[in-house]
Amino acid sequence: MRSMRTILLGVLGTLLLAQPAFAVSQAGGIGLTFPAGARYNALGEAGTALATDITAMWWNPGGFAFAADGGKKHGVHFMYSPLAAGLAEDVFINWFGYGQQIEGWGMVGLSFTFLNQGEQVATDETGAVVGTFNSKQFAVDLSYGAKLSNNLGVGLGVKYFRDELAPDQFTQDQASGAGSSWAIDLGFTYFPTDRFSVGSSVTNLGPDVTFVDADQSDPMPRTWRLGMAYDAYYSSTASLTLVSDYLISLVTEDETKVLGLGVELGYVDTLFLRFGYKDDQEGDITAYTGGAGVNLDRWMGRALVFDYASVPQASGLDRVHRFSFNYQF
Repeated sequence: MRSMRTILLGVLGTLLLAQPAFAVSQAGGIGLTFPAGARYNALGEAGTALATDITAMWWNPGGFAFAADGGKKHGVHFMYSPLAAGLAEDVFINWFGYGQQIEGWGMVGLSFTFLNQGEQVATDETGAVVGTFNSKQFAVDLSYGAKLSNNLGVGLGVKYFRDELAPDQFTQDQASGAGSSWAIDLGFTYFPTDRFSVGSSVTNLGPDVTFVDADQSDPMPRTWRLGMAYDAYYSSTASLTLVSDYLISLVTEDETKVLGLGVELGYVDTLFLRFGYKDDQEGDITAYTGGAGVNLDRWMGRALVFDYASVPQASGLDRVHRFSFNYQF
């Protein structure tokens, strides 16, 4: 255990050096950029310091280290979100994660991301239809989080990513219409007090996704995040939580900088209302987010949580709805 903690200490130093690295062209791998968990989507897409559940595998594996603090050693989370409602019902994203505590070691988990980009029509040089196919992306991520102290958690994730644009027979020169890559995520979460936390993560650090050859490749969506969360008020009846995230793309030509702010109001740890704001000027998104949640533990004696979020897309596109189910046992 001591040797593993020594290795994870290197995570902290890596985060400090991450921002200037990986200067390449505009990122691909869009399936890796949709945040996991309707709760955090509703809070301005901010969860880097707040997520200490199964979805922390996506946000910040350092927060994953605290996933068993509620007394439950196992957890699962599932999110579903249509992405083109009213236009293409077969365009959606799913995220599934499972984690468990290993006594004396920390949290280990596995997550799966699946983006279905819908049915496409293939044509030849004359414009004649020659067939149809489905485009999709998926990723499998193995994560580990451990506490270096009661208030400091660090973690890492290793993922495999694949982008299947089209079958080979429908591509030019029948060359490869699919590409794959691997990447790592690193992060830490620190609680200076019981009510305040700060977290940082670098995600999707890995080689480009190559199609056919190096000239036909897309970099992974490498990202650095910094977040803060504060429990401004808490009692047995009501709670108020404030959260913020700041994101910088590590893909130079993207120059993406995103600010997310959120407020969560809770009633008897059961009912929750959430409001947020997302400012992504490069992505042409400056709008509110919102949602709600219900925790059935008080009524059923089981840690069942259902969450909903309404989030914006780029200007001119309809808002999308995200639904999550979380269970700890």
